[in-house]
Amino acid sequence: MKVRIIEKDKNFLKLEIEGEGHTLFNFVQTLLLQEKGVEIAGYNKPHPLKENTILHLRTKEGTSPEEALMTAIEKGKTEVNGFQSTFEKEMAKQESNRRRTQ
Repeated sequence: MKVRIIEKDKNFLKLEIEGEGHTLFNFVQTLLLQEKGVEIAGYNKPHPLKENTILHLRTKEGTSPEEALMTAIEKGKTEVNGFQSTFEKEMAKQESNRRRTQ
């Protein structure tokens, strides 16, 4: 994955990310839009056959876009880890039930 800053100012950040598509950035956009200091967050894929994505983010006064993005990424990691933990517990429960019925 390569990340390149296209545009940046006090309350705006525009990045180009190579090697990632809709799967990751739909999740990132959702997380960003949950942040209180975020006004606008979105992404687009300039060409359907290329694996580059443009992420743009505008924040409210007093919130830096970099800070909002880092917070969203941390929350995303927590959500994914929580899902993993829940899934592992369910798999262990299923395995335990399977052993009891044999």
